[in-house]
Amino acid sequence: MPRLMVFSHSGFSDTNANGITLKNLLSAFSAEEKAEFYLDVQPPDYSAAHRYFRVTDTQMVKAFLGKKSRHIFKFDPNDGACAEKKSGGSPKKIPLWLKKQKYNFAVKWLREQLWAISPWGKRSLEAFIDEFQPDAVVYMVGESIFMDKLVLKTCRRLNLPLVLYNGEAFRIIDLKTRRGLERAYYRRVQKLYDQLNRRAAMVIYNCQMLREDYEAKYPRVGQSTVAYNSAACDHGAYTPGQQVKITYFGNLGVGRSEELLRLAQVLSRIDPALVLDIYGNALPEAAEAFSQRENIRYHGFVDAAALHGIVEKSDILLHVESFEEAIIPKLKYAFSTKIAQCLCAGRCFVSFAPGGSASSRYLQEVEGALPVSDEKELEQLLRKLVNDPALRQCYAQKAAATGRANHDMRATAARVRREMEGLLHG
Repeated sequence: MPRLMVFSHSGFSDTNANGITLKNLLSAFSAEEKAEFYLDVQPPDYSAAHRYFRVTDTQMVKAFLGKKSRHIFKFDPNDGACAEKKSGGSPKKIPLWLKKQKYNFAVKWLREQLWAISPWGKRSLEAFIDEFQPDAVVYMVGESIFMDKLVLKTCRRLNLPLVLYNGEAFRIIDLKTRRGLERAYYRRVQKLYDQLNRRAAMVIYNCQMLREDYEAKYPRVGQSTVAYNSAACDHGAYTPGQQVKITYFGNLGVGRSEELLRLAQVLSRIDPALVLDIYGNALPEAAEAFSQRENIRYHGFVDAAALHGIVEKSDILLHVESFEEAIIPKLKYAFSTKIAQCLCAGRCFVSFAPGGSASSRYLQEVEGALPVSDEKELEQLLRKLVNDPALRQCYAQKAAATGRANHDMRATAARVRREMEGLLHG
C-alpha cells in the first residue's frame, strides 16, 4: 500500500480550484494512503486524506512573534462529522488588501525570509512525516522558494522518490521580460526547479502545451505524462428544454466578469428574453455591474451539490477568458478546472477566449467544445444553438464523449496511480 506525502499551497478541497485538481488527481489513493502539508486557510478535507499538517502565513508570522498555533489534524473515525469543529474552524482568510500584493515582489521576498527564519514547526513536521512513513513525495508546484527547499530537504533526508505536478507556467517565465526584484525572484525559483526536476522520478502536466514548453527548458530526467484536469462524469443525458438555460459558473477574476458583460450584450441582440445565469464569487464592483444588466441573474457562490443540479438543467455552458492585452500573456498556459467539469457534464459547451492559449489550443483539437475568439462569430454560433435543439444535443453528446475519453476522474486517477506504483515497484 503506497503512502504519499503531499506538499501544496492549497489543501485537498471540493471548492478551491487547485484543491479540487489535486484531490481528483490522487483520488485513486485512499485517504489513509495520503498525508498533506499545506498553507491555505481551508479546513482539512478528511474525505481526501486522514492526516494534515497546516501552517498558514498568519500562523507563521505569529510563531515568529512567539505565539503557538495548532498544525496537526488527524481523522477521528468516531467523530468524522465534526472535523471542522475539532480543528477550531478555518483560520481567518487573507485580507483583500494583502491579496492585492500578490505580485509585489518586495512583499514576496519578505515572505520568503520570514518562512526561512520563523520557528513555525519544522521539527514537528519532520516528526509528523516520520510517523506517517511515506513511500513517495508529491509536490504541486507553485512559485515558493520556501516550499521548494522543504520538498528537496524531505526527499533527501528520507531518500524518497519525487513526483511533481505542474498545472501552471510558474517556472518557465521569460526572465528577459522581468526586471529588478521580480527578475531576481524568478531566477531563484527557476534554479530551484532545476534541482527538483533533476530529482523527480515523474513529472505530471495538466496539458500537452505546458509539457512541451517545460521540457524545452528543463530536459526530461524521469518519466513524464499529461493528466488533464478531471471531473466526475455523473450527469444524465441531455434533453433540450423549452426555454434555453445558459449558465456560467466558476472563477470571476482575471477579467472574466467584463467578458460576461459583453456576452450578455450578445445574448440581448439574439433574443431579449435570453438570460445569462452566473454562479461564483464576484468582487463587489462586478456584482454591481451584473445587477445593472436585465438579462443577467447573478446567484453568487453555490456548493458542489447545488451546482450539479444547476448543470443538469442547463442547455449551454459557457467558459470565458479576458481579451485585455495586459492579461492575455498571463493566461497563455491557463487550463481551467472548469473545462473538465463542462465536458464531463455532457452539455453544449461554448468557450469565448483568445486563441493561442493552452486551453484554446486544446479545445480546438477536440470535438467536444465550441471555441470562438471573435464576437461576431460568437453571436452567429449562439444564435444557431439557441434556435436549434438538435444541434445543442449533438454537441452535448460530443462533449460527453470527450469528457469520458480525456477527463473522467476515475480513469485519470487510476492511470496516475498505476504509473506511480510502477515507479515505486519498478
